[in-house]
Amino acid sequence: MKVLLKRERARMEKTARETTSLETGIRLTGFQVYDLSKGVPINTPKSYGKSIKASDLPEGITRFFPLSNRSNPPVASEESADLSVAPHSDDTSVGTGLPADILLPILECLREDIAEIREALSQVHIRMVGGSFLVVYEADWDRAREGLKLLEDEDDEDEDEDEDEDEDEDEDEDDENVAKKPSPPYVVKLIDFAHTHFVPGKGPDEGVLLGVDTFLKLIDKRIEQVKALMNTKEST
Repeated sequence: MKVLLKRERARMEKTARETTSLETGIRLTGFQVYDLSKGVPINTPKSYGKSIKASDLPEGITRFFPLSNRSNPPVASEESADLSVAPHSDDTSVGTGLPADILLPILECLREDIAEIREALSQVHIRMVGGSFLVVYEADWDRAREGLKLLEDEDDEDEDEDEDEDEDEDEDEDDENVAKKPSPPYVVKLIDFAHTHFVPGKGPDEGVLLGVDTFLKLIDKRIEQVKALMNTKEST
């Protein structure tokens, strides 16, 4: 088992040297965005992340968080309803992406969560090889808006929550309300801990922090791009 783990670790370190991981601490793996007009996902394979340079990472983030210029959400046509897999293209499909008023707050909230994860990682003494961020967000415009409203309502509840709720009836009522609530518009998790171990007294993993910092910068850049496009649209 130890030999296999060492081989796997060596393979991952080799991949890091040959991709953006060594320089930036991060590498884009496979991802997909949903084409609402065709009713199919558009896949970006793992080979894309392994082939690009550090300077191409912002483009990858743009492809994962495309911005729609449509005024109304696209609707899947009957002709494309039977398709199961859409061909990959370097061009953003007209059916992908969220409008700026949805994408921007999702990016901003996502950034806050990643920053919190970064803060936690800076306080634990670990070494991690092959850790990943899993990011999922809602592609449906209406559901994404409902999810954002849910986040706003939760923030308001946190601010107004000055008294403890001790009665069982209140708790049961809360459970019923939770079941009726829409889902959050996005989820971000730190995953893949197979090659992670504690190193007490040796400080946080600087390579991991480098990767998280790079991710934060990429999200910041995408936020700036979306804001700029919003300002341009408002001025025309």
